[in-house]
Amino acid sequence: MLKRVQNWLWENRVDVAIAIVLFIVAAVPRMADLGMYLTADEKSWMGRSYEFIRAIKDWRFNDTLQTTHPGVTTLWLSGAAITARMFLTHTPFSFENLAHFAAAAQFPIALVNSLSVPAVYFFLRRLFFQLPDSIFHIPLLASLFIALNPLLIGYSRVAHVDALLSSLMFLAALATLLYVQRGYARGWLIASAVLSGLAILTKAPAVFLLPFLGLAVLVRGGIRIQWLPRLRDLTLWLLIVTLIFLIIWPAMLFVPDPKGNALLLKRDLGGAALTPHHMVEDYTLNTFHYPLALLTRTTPVALVFASLGVITLLLDPLVRKSGHSPFVRGRKQLWLFVAYVFFFIVMMTLVAKKGDRYILPVFPALDVLAAFGILGVWSFIGHWSLGFSHWRSRLHYVAGAIAVMYLVVVAWGYHPYSIAYSNPLFPDNLSQELGWGEGLEQVARWLNESDPQAVVASWYPEELGAYTSAHVAHINAHEQPKVEYVVLYRNMFGRSPDHYANDFIDEYYKKREPAFVASVAGKEFAWVYPKLAFETIVGELTPGVRVEQELSVTHDNLIGVDVLAATYTGRAKSGELVVSLWEVPAFAEATAGRQGQVLHTWHIPVSSLENDRWMTLRLPANVDLAGQKVSVSIEVVGTSPQDAPTVRSTKSLDSRPLAVRLRYRVNGQEATEEDTLLLKK
Repeated sequence: MLKRVQNWLWENRVDVAIAIVLFIVAAVPRMADLGMYLTADEKSWMGRSYEFIRAIKDWRFNDTLQTTHPGVTTLWLSGAAITARMFLTHTPFSFENLAHFAAAAQFPIALVNSLSVPAVYFFLRRLFFQLPDSIFHIPLLASLFIALNPLLIGYSRVAHVDALLSSLMFLAALATLLYVQRGYARGWLIASAVLSGLAILTKAPAVFLLPFLGLAVLVRGGIRIQWLPRLRDLTLWLLIVTLIFLIIWPAMLFVPDPKGNALLLKRDLGGAALTPHHMVEDYTLNTFHYPLALLTRTTPVALVFASLGVITLLLDPLVRKSGHSPFVRGRKQLWLFVAYVFFFIVMMTLVAKKGDRYILPVFPALDVLAAFGILGVWSFIGHWSLGFSHWRSRLHYVAGAIAVMYLVVVAWGYHPYSIAYSNPLFPDNLSQELGWGEGLEQVARWLNESDPQAVVASWYPEELGAYTSAHVAHINAHEQPKVEYVVLYRNMFGRSPDHYANDFIDEYYKKREPAFVASVAGKEFAWVYPKLAFETIVGELTPGVRVEQELSVTHDNLIGVDVLAATYTGRAKSGELVVSLWEVPAFAEATAGRQGQVLHTWHIPVSSLENDRWMTLRLPANVDLAGQKVSVSIEVVGTSPQDAPTVRSTKSLDSRPLAVRLRYRVNGQEATEEDTLLLKK
């Protein structure tokens, strides 16, 4: 056995050397600097993976049904890595220390996806072994395109299912093509079934491989197909897929109620097919989502040369007669690659839930078509250009080398944020906004350095909180008095007009200046807005108690004052809160005996106050007092101890402890002193 392996390695030493180089090229951008940040779904997958392995160890096989994706390959890989990390570091897993386990959870996903690249190369070498020597390096070029594809790199670094699905599906499709090309070879049928079973266990859309198998058989056999042997092969294929399914996922067999689990799968997968991401939305076909996603998320190399590859395939009959066709004996396989891309996108378009990453499985096929597109372009140039054919074979090598170098530069420039890649030829939000958590570790670093114990409200709280000592809540808590910073994130933009994310964009992004901006590949991804925090109160306001705050008026068109009152969570209900706005005389006027003028007084029933919510009190008419000072006094009438309101204040020893602020009208919009961007206009 060892001798046979040694002989095989020696006979295939060139391919083995190429495979090693491909693995290194794929692994470096996929595995370097893992654990730097968490994407939005990784906390869930890390928790599921941990619980999956626990259920396996405890023989609680029913609990291995962690999700109906079903994501079993990810659960095995990340779960085993998290368990190993726990054992080696003696650190228990919890959602409080996700950052400690992030790299461990991501590592096996990155490793398997890196290994898939040399596997693709070996499959392509066998698939196109009959092609002329001039095309010997096309499988290498296609594999390099896959290894350096920035979106495939990005998702390969995430503890999730989409990159694994892409790798397993494409390998299964290649095995299927080899099965039909090699005269329905049983070995390749088994390989196709095993890889397809693993792909389906990764994510349900891999069921696409079953009709793709049928299509490949029909293209190979045509009208002369022998149905009985092919039906036997199909039965064997289905049997192996089912066997893989049952062995690797015990929730489908070794449980008290496997039928119930199967029905749960059916229900959830049906719901996913018919329910958009935002549950309140109705089903829409949205035909253009994925074509636009291809424009924005593929590289110019893949987009241009894959398109040219399809065009040269269409024009191939014109060249075939002259004997200069670059696709000798490879036309059917290439058309099946086109079919793989087209029909998978059609299938995913019919599903209600859409996202750019859901068509990640077509990207390796596009890279293969791009590699052949480079060959096809130069073949056509050589055919139609007098005296140029002599250079044809060399020029497509040069073009391929330039394309590879471009991808190296792109991968380098985006690292470690390849998941945020967008095609520079098109706007980056044609299909959906970028951003899945990358860049928030920069915000965490800034908070750790600037205000490590701050209270923060963030669009992605867990992803930020995993890397900072600050206390992070969901952005819906932004109005809580203790919150000192509000963090907005890029994918809040571009949502439907009635989405609540727009409220935060209007209040912070359009009105205020950020204290810190996190950038990813030269694009702004996260904004940190400071906020006045009022973490304490002045005490009960009973009759005879009066608090006052002096404020500087910075703009004309003063329209009122905001007060942050508190009712002890609704306990205070009787009496009135009396708020007066006074004009403070200048020093010379004060020394001459002039008293401050009351601009307006408001009487607010305590029963109408909302606890810990800003209350806006408007003047009857705008006042121009820019450069002067005013004073806000607050007292009560008709209250009693244990039934009196209060006002929020700050613990800091500054000149304005009370939670009051002035309100202006600027260019037709209302603004407080916190709206620094708006006040500059």
